[in-house]
Amino acid sequence: MFKNVYVPYTGYWCSPFCRWQGSLQNQNSTELAAAAAKRFFELRGITPDIFDGIVYGATVPQPLWFYDAPHFATLMGNPNISGPRVTQACATSTVSLNYAAASIEAGSNTNVLVATADRTSNCPNILWPNPSGPGGKPHYESWMIDGFNWDPTAETGPLGTANNVAKKHGITREESDALVLNRYNKYTDSTAEDRKFQKRYMLPLEVRLSKKKTIIVEEDEGIIPCTAEGLAGLRTTSEDSILTVGAQTHAADGNAGMIVTTREKADEISADKAVTIQILAYGFARAEAAYMPEAPVPASARALKNAGLKMSDLKAIKTHNPFSVNDIVMGREMGIDDKIFNNYGCSLIFGHPQGPTVMRLAIELIEELVLKGGGYGLVAGCAAGDSGAALVVKVN
Repeated sequence: MFKNVYVPYTGYWCSPFCRWQGSLQNQNSTELAAAAAKRFFELRGITPDIFDGIVYGATVPQPLWFYDAPHFATLMGNPNISGPRVTQACATSTVSLNYAAASIEAGSNTNVLVATADRTSNCPNILWPNPSGPGGKPHYESWMIDGFNWDPTAETGPLGTANNVAKKHGITREESDALVLNRYNKYTDSTAEDRKFQKRYMLPLEVRLSKKKTIIVEEDEGIIPCTAEGLAGLRTTSEDSILTVGAQTHAADGNAGMIVTTREKADEISADKAVTIQILAYGFARAEAAYMPEAPVPASARALKNAGLKMSDLKAIKTHNPFSVNDIVMGREMGIDDKIFNNYGCSLIFGHPQGPTVMRLAIELIEELVLKGGGYGLVAGCAAGDSGAALVVKVN
């Protein structure tokens, strides 16, 4: 349990998430995240020299990725600091926040910027040396596509793990479709009244398309509306599956960041000193091989135990749910009231840029707790290798 790890109110941002091969498809994610951070500092009246370290979370290589963390720090305006790059697949944000929290708790840092960014579009394609290949023919790997299709430990892809979980727990097609529609309707709550909820944290991006043309991306791009009839009309991914394309998230591009600091520093930076945000605990776990969507359950249980809390203590829960079965299983196993479960949206609907996905969920969790007048919240999700990670936060 962390005792001295805080986040200043509005000390965070998230860009819109753009669907794979959309408006951000050709942007260098490191450079775009640095530009977003600089804009965030300007809007909040923060100078980047207040930070004594960064954590940079990213999973998809960009040009000169060897230098991405110090390069990001320099571009955002503080060339005197750096920090680790965390690459933990879908749990990148959770692990990055835990690393920052641990450094604050240990006293090795006092003010850390956790920045996360990924561009799943136009991913790298790698040629690996293969001396035993015919004529030395190299081995080819597509960073994103091959990663989505095959987990060497589970000996299947993520979709295969979701099918395994659906069969194990007897989840029906009707339950899956109902969950998707429920989550879509909750996402529309965040876009109501001219995106009133999203505008509490979402930072528009200026995107340069050419030397003479730029565009402003202000809201999520590529969200597909859901109806009961539309979902019912989709084919399942295979004859023995209950999952359709509507019951899966989509790859996306974007960035997000959060300041992790001490109580004293958080009070200095906070936009409202009456709001106190504390990171309390972290949990990490692995499910049985090839059952990835189950992993958030043991990870959440561990985080709650580390925080000294029960499920009944929570006022809000957010999850990275790449498949409908994630939330169905977690809701069943942990007895979650849907009234507190993934309000205002989740990655199943708004997409999955990997590195920043859970950062957005954590930010939305904080904002929901603020609107509720405070309380405890949980953010959790599954990740590659049948793993899961979770964080518990408290808002006063």
